[in-house]
Amino acid sequence: MSKPQNVLLVHYGGNWIRGSERCLLDLVTSLDKTRFTPIIWTNSHCLHFELSKLGFHSKLNEFPILFGWTAPRWNISGWRALIRKARSYIRLHDIDLIHVNSAAPCQWMVPAAKKEGIPLVTQLHSDYPARDRLTLGLHHSPHIITVSKAISEHLLQDGYPSHNLSVVHNGVNISRLSDQKPIDVKQHLGLSDDQFVFATVGSLIHRKGLDRVFSALKHVLVEKPNTHLLVVGDGSLRNHLEHMTDYLRISRNVHFIGEQNNVFAWLKGCDGYVSGARREAFGLVFVEAALAKLPIVAPIEGGITEILTHEKNAILYKNSGIRPIYQAMERVLSERELSDEIAQNAQQHILDNYQISINTSKIERIYTSLLTNPSPVQSSWLRGLSPIKTYFVNRFAIGS
Repeated sequence: MSKPQNVLLVHYGGNWIRGSERCLLDLVTSLDKTRFTPIIWTNSHCLHFELSKLGFHSKLNEFPILFGWTAPRWNISGWRALIRKARSYIRLHDIDLIHVNSAAPCQWMVPAAKKEGIPLVTQLHSDYPARDRLTLGLHHSPHIITVSKAISEHLLQDGYPSHNLSVVHNGVNISRLSDQKPIDVKQHLGLSDDQFVFATVGSLIHRKGLDRVFSALKHVLVEKPNTHLLVVGDGSLRNHLEHMTDYLRISRNVHFIGEQNNVFAWLKGCDGYVSGARREAFGLVFVEAALAKLPIVAPIEGGITEILTHEKNAILYKNSGIRPIYQAMERVLSERELSDEIAQNAQQHILDNYQISINTSKIERIYTSLLTNPSPVQSSWLRGLSPIKTYFVNRFAIGS
């Protein structure tokens, strides 16, 4: 039997375990180790620690981003040093394939892969604005995996070749989640059993739209005063959002518990799930909420509609204003038979379509295809500049 092929997974992210980090952990855990040996290179201390604890080979380094959003933005020497480190790492571990997990590492891994003659695939977990698609060099990546069709739209609009692009929805590791014992949320919060607790999970940032959920909850409480909201996550807007609950006089019904490493256990102790997201690429938490058998309230936005169907396995609302969120939450609270049915349907839908084994199998097939027939690195600088054209076309369209 031939030896497993070495896959270098390069991840750029924050010092936490959230969507893209969780996806990487589930992927490397689920890969067929008789065929592929994962080796990880990351700037995330949390991810590095978790991988090391699981017994995977992980290297930790700082990743300075050229033309990034934070200083130093013009660290050309740092960028060149990363390319040299990448080439050295590829040779040291006899790497057969590179998997870039998030866009940023394309800056140094694409040129390194080209010089070493190694096939490369980039996996995107979110939509990137034109500036990032340009400066991170996404269009030079020979193959791109997106976790939803919604993420692919701007790339295709730029002119990225469709035959080099694959959509692979995220999967969830059910065996990992089943180890999390349900938390008695109502007991934890000092609530009686007749209270209804919605959960919402995510970074406390503008894009997640928690301010809209608070405003909707204010209206819900007029007729359903026993409704509560559990907020799982943290972020730059936490203080602002806490003050907002005081201003709206709903602070007794909103419960901030910060970041949690056992989100599924908290979800299993709630009665429903609500999202106020203004934009959403995929939303792994919707998969977990469905597995927890919660009726889900979510916007018609981005990749959400690729997972959920209105009145079949979720209550979806038009992503505009507060009233649609309020009305959707009201339906879950008032139409309990419908809520139970969509929750049951959602759980079965995830079990049938979004298990990690399905996700991993699709990614392994892409690995095999690239190793057998590697796509050449897109070296045309004109191709790399294509997001500029899309940016101006969209700007003029808005202006008209």
